[in-house]
Amino acid sequence: MFANSIYVVAIWGIVLVYSSHADECSYPYRRIGKSCYLINTQKVTADTAFAICFRHGAYMANFETLEELMLMKYELKKMNTGHHFYIGGRNVNRYMSGGDWRWIKHGKMTKMAYFAFDSSEPNGSFSAPEDCLLFHGGRGYVFHNSCCDCYAAGFICEK
Repeated sequence: MFANSIYVVAIWGIVLVYSSHADECSYPYRRIGKSCYLINTQKVTADTAFAICFRHGAYMANFETLEELMLMKYELKKMNTGHHFYIGGRNVNRYMSGGDWRWIKHGKMTKMAYFAFDSSEPNGSFSAPEDCLLFHGGRGYVFHNSCCDCYAAGFICEK
């Protein structure tokens, strides 16, 4: 989460006060809960989305708490696009039944504390890998696993 820094600058006797907290969430990002998100409807593969977020100084969205997830689902439902969106979860072990799903953030992996997968998901396997995570728009934005480089969807960056 972000620290709310306040800066005071005096120019010709005029005191200007601004908060860096607000600047972190400037357009095209929007504040949802305690984080800033870029919800992009451009359809790309998960690996391309990862690179785009990285180039913007961000990372694929992580929802470490159920509260964060519920707030994002609410925002996506309000947008009413029906689009699917890649987010920052990855399966890091295809050999494990159901996989080993982690949030990826600035090169670090965090084990998911909860699972919001749709029924019969995740359903990837070693021979048919589906190691990337997306919100499935047609199913009320529940988690679906997907092939990382063969399906194009929107994506969500976080900073």
